[in-house]
Amino acid sequence: MKITTIYFSATYTTKRVVEAVADNLSNEVMAYDITNDTSTDEVAISADEVVVVGVPVYAGRVPAMAVERLRRFRGNNTPAVVVAVYGNRHYDDAVLELHDIMTEQGFRTVSAGAFIAQHSIFPKVGKARPDAEDISDIKAFAEKSAKLVAKSFGKITLHGNRPYKVPGGIPIWPTASKKCTACGACARLCPTGAIDPESPKGVDKTKCIKCGRCIVVCPTKARRFYGIKYSLAAARFNSAFATRRENEMWFAE
Repeated sequence: MKITTIYFSATYTTKRVVEAVADNLSNEVMAYDITNDTSTDEVAISADEVVVVGVPVYAGRVPAMAVERLRRFRGNNTPAVVVAVYGNRHYDDAVLELHDIMTEQGFRTVSAGAFIAQHSIFPKVGKARPDAEDISDIKAFAEKSAKLVAKSFGKITLHGNRPYKVPGGIPIWPTASKKCTACGACARLCPTGAIDPESPKGVDKTKCIKCGRCIVVCPTKARRFYGIKYSLAAARFNSAFATRRENEMWFAE
């Protein structure tokens, strides 16, 4: 089985989940990391392949930048395994939205999963996930998906609403502490170009999508979310979403 993976993964967790799914499907994998990919060249994927596509959930939706970058992939009634990764709050309409995007691009959803990961803004929520139990779920998900691909499959029913929810946000942005050495790693790897290489301690709030990429790539751990607004929001969020959620999976009939 030839697998193509497509993922937007600012903090590399979605990448890890997508790779875990793909590795349990086949050892022949072509990967497209669209996190920093600005190419507009169309990629055609044939009907005899399987696509595993993954995105993080931002405010209950597929990140707008990921939507834009997914539009260059075209299927030919190609089976697709769709994966949304979220930080233990809720995936809201993201799984349904990702399925709709892939359908519009010529793919057929064979299975879908909403998998838990450590929250990128409030890391105490979903801490250390995906854990061993999650990886076991992912393996079982991949195995059942593979069996469905091997035979004829019908439509899939997913949770979510159309029209999709209007995403909200908290007015907080990651910035750097005195530990910042101005190495420029955050500026080079920011998916939106929100960090000036000449002045990397700050962030352009009009471009920043709060994805957490700059935090995880900083070699001195200088970048994070700061301030009283963040502290208050974190206290509320940590309290509201401390209870462990479990992964959810859907399969075509």
